[in-house]
Amino acid sequence: MKLDTEAVLTCSACGVEGAHELLYLSEHLCASRCANCGKTHVFTGHIYADYAKDLAGRTAGLTGRVFGDVLKRPTSVFGYPFKVAAKPFQLVKEVTQLTAFERGRHARTPGLRS
Repeated sequence: MKLDTEAVLTCSACGVEGAHELLYLSEHLCASRCANCGKTHVFTGHIYADYAKDLAGRTAGLTGRVFGDVLKRPTSVFGYPFKVAAKPFQLVKEVTQLTAFERGRHARTPGLRS
């Protein structure tokens, strides 16, 4: 999952050109949110299902990546306990961001007709 906060787009809801947050899952644009009006556009019908597929894809090759990393840099093993301890917090952060996009999708923007 990737969250890009540096995109400048013209919002289709408020018409203002400004900052947007873009949510990518599996390198595909999944949702965007206008920083000006807060309107969220979700480009997939099942954001949580897409996130589950993205997470499964990232973990599928984990063993091979870890083994390759150890072969290239054997001292990297010492950092794994910290990475493992931090991973649940990273996943909670991702789910929180995903939930914010999903909530924004269903929220009504004051003054705008949907």
